[in-house]
Amino acid sequence: MTSSILKTTKLRSQLQMAPIEYACETNLVKLRQNNSWNFAKRAKRGRLEIMAEILCYCNQQKGKTKIMYKINLNYAQMKRHLRSLTSKGLLATNTNKYFTTQKGHRFLEIFAQLNDMLKN
Repeated sequence: MTSSILKTTKLRSQLQMAPIEYACETNLVKLRQNNSWNFAKRAKRGRLEIMAEILCYCNQQKGKTKIMYKINLNYAQMKRHLRSLTSKGLLATNTNKYFTTQKGHRFLEIFAQLNDMLKN
């Protein structure tokens, strides 16, 4: 019971955090605008690309159905990815809505840097 109280307190503190300015924000903007990596074409994507796409989309709280349709996954795939991202602490949940945590934003920064490095 104490662990559930601690988890609730931790979740509340994450929700109340102010948005963070990231050093690699320009790379994240590129990711979102499909300049350096195209989410829109839905070419064969790897696991990390799908994870990054989910984290980008969940910048604000999103429900499972919206995530599933926007990221173009079936229910089983979406469930597996959401479970994986939440267990790693990259995604958090609040009343069945998912949002990207600070650790998830850090993942996106590093992913954008690597993507940019490989593009050149």
